[in-house]
Amino acid sequence: MALKSRKGIGSVEAVACDIRCPPVKSGSRGSNNTVLLVLTLVFYRGGSLSKTDKAQQRKLALGKRMEIHANSSHEEYGKRITHFFHEWMSDQKAVSVVGLYYPVNSEMNTFSLIDYLHSQDKVTCLPMVINKNKPLIFKPWKRGNKMFVGNYGIPVPEIDQIVIPDLIICPLLAYDSKGVRLGYGGGFYDRTIRYLRRNKQTRYIGLAFSKQKSYHDLPSEVHDVPLDAVLTETGIKNF
Repeated sequence: MALKSRKGIGSVEAVACDIRCPPVKSGSRGSNNTVLLVLTLVFYRGGSLSKTDKAQQRKLALGKRMEIHANSSHEEYGKRITHFFHEWMSDQKAVSVVGLYYPVNSEMNTFSLIDYLHSQDKVTCLPMVINKNKPLIFKPWKRGNKMFVGNYGIPVPEIDQIVIPDLIICPLLAYDSKGVRLGYGGGFYDRTIRYLRRNKQTRYIGLAFSKQKSYHDLPSEVHDVPLDAVLTETGIKNF
């Protein structure tokens, strides 16, 4: 990893980390070039990152995910993630209610997983934001059920029923080899997992494209909850 550092004002030191990813397939946008994701991480002597640099990091990771999404075979990826998830679920006897997400923009599609879970008589549910400082709540949903547009433009099931998931599958912008997840910055999933784990051991899985993996450690703070596993089109990795 190439590091370029410069001293800032006071005790701030800026470090630019080059995170190199595998080459894009030949013939796709950006072919014959190594995708270079430059994440500027600002470390205070106390160990935290500034909000500005976190926002920039998320912006860069989102741009990378959008490019991956544009050059992916979604039907094939859906079959692959369902296959690997089926194998993983064979050891998860206590899981009966699974929280997923309704895919928007460049997020990995969840519909194949939802269909599979219904075939296994599992309850699937989607999150709803009720307050920016509160945990998410989950409502049962299967394809074809009515929805409305909730906070942050997220589709939400119309049903009034609330369920408690045994397993939560969440979207992400990037992940690393330790299970650290780079999310959207609202802290909703971290807050929700901490809340649910007061009463039960809720499992926590990230769903992503394999090329979203960071080849260097992502920043993690005290309130961040690491993933139990990450599911991609190449397999499932437990942490």
